[in-house]
Parts: sequence; structure tokens; C-alpha cells
Amino acid sequence: MFGHKEEPQLRQRIAPVPPGLGCGLIEGTQVATEGGWIAAETLRLGDRVLTFDGGLQEVLAVVHEELWCTIGPCPEACWPLLVPAGNIGNRNEILVLPHQGVLIETDRARDRWGDPFAVVPGAALAALPGVERLEPYGVVEVVKPVFAEDQMIFADHGALLFCQSYWGVDVGLVPRVGVPGNYNMLPLDAGLKLVRETGALYHEIARPVAA
Repeated sequence: MFGHKEEPQLRQRIAPVPPGLGCGLIEGTQVATEGGWIAAETLRLGDRVLTFDGGLQEVLAVVHEELWCTIGPCPEACWPLLVPAGNIGNRNEILVLPHQGVLIETDRARDRWGDPFAVVPGAALAALPGVERLEPYGVVEVVKPVFAEDQMIFADHGALLFCQSYWGVDVGLVPRVGVPGNYNMLPLDAGLKLVRETGALYHEIARPVAA
């Protein structure tokens, strides 16, 4: 399903990800729910998922897509990144799509309210040692849980991944009018700079206790 891609030198810029691609949860990603940890592709309408700011939140819909279903090879801009255990709070290796928002904790990211958090695109994690891009082949499923508002959900026992409410447009749901986005993702260049300066991104945010 995936082939390794060596990165002898990290490029300063990575080709832009086509709109609507490069975000979501790769099949097999473990998600914290009211009933424990389950694979993202098994999420169903009505399940309650543990979020960073909102506690347990109900899933209104689940969008299932293929990572790449167009003729020709998947462009490198859409290849997922393999992140070794511990780099973003993940217990095991985890695959992160390049435009998938990832919450990190670092004093270098303190905003005007004093919170040491920032959302970086998954592609910025390429600045961490051991992270590499994997070329997908065959059918790779991408899952996008839909909530009433933007949420940051727990994945693989500690990582925090962004789920945008507007994903629901694909299944006929319209995000609530007037509800501001809870998270703003840094541009890739800024995310790469922050990740380089911070190094390992494992943090001590309170974690779910589900086994």
C-alpha cells in the first residue's frame, strides 16, 4: 500500500496540495471514542469522539474517500508522511497526510493569549528526524469525521489531529453559519520553521486513559 521515499535533503518548499486533497485520516489511524480506541474507518454516525477542547463530541457524518483515484500516479504533494512513535505524542508509527492539521505544543508558539499551541500542516513534520514520505499504491482510504464545529481529536494515544466541520459539505451538511473556526493552520513555510526550531514535538497535554 505504501513505498518508502528517502529524503536526502529537506526542500524549503513543497509543491502545493491540490484543493480538497492531502487531508483527513488514513485508514488504520486510531481515534479515541467514548468506547475506547477504534480505527478511523470504523467510525459511524452518532459515535462520540474525544476532542481537545470540547470533550466528547458526536459524529454527524463520516466522509470516506480514496487518497488518489485519478488516472496516473499519485503526485508527491499528496503522499502521506510516516511519523515515528513519540514525535507528536503518538504511541506508534502514524501516517499523516501533508495538508492534515496537527496540533503541537511549544513555547515558541505562544499566541496573544499565552497558549503554547500551534497547528502545522502535516508536511511540516518532514523537518523532524526519521520522518519520511511514503508513495501510496492501490486503494488507500481517507476518513473525514464531521462534527458541528471544528475539532481537534485525539489519535494514536496522544497525537492531536484537526477535523474541519466544512468536510460535511461532501455529505450534504452545511457548517453552522457564524461559527468561527477554532483553529488556524500555519502556512507550510512557517510550520517548517517552527518544527525545526522546536525539534521533537512530544508534549505533556493530558491524554486519554483508554487502553
